[in-house]
Amino acid sequence: MSIEIKQLLIKSNIIQRTQSEGTDDSSEGQDIVKEELLAECRRLVLDIMREKEER
Repeated sequence: MSIEIKQLLIKSNIIQRTQSEGTDDSSEGQDIVKEELLAECRRLVLDIMREKEER
């Protein structure tokens, strides 16, 4: 038995914070997460490039 979805609604709320609302701890945490994410992206790109060279 199959189920058909005719309409899908997704609601989201986006809250923009100003610099004065944020604390130093949160911005430091964000910087750490950003650096970790960039490092992982670099690693993935290098892996992809290495795999292409091996082919």
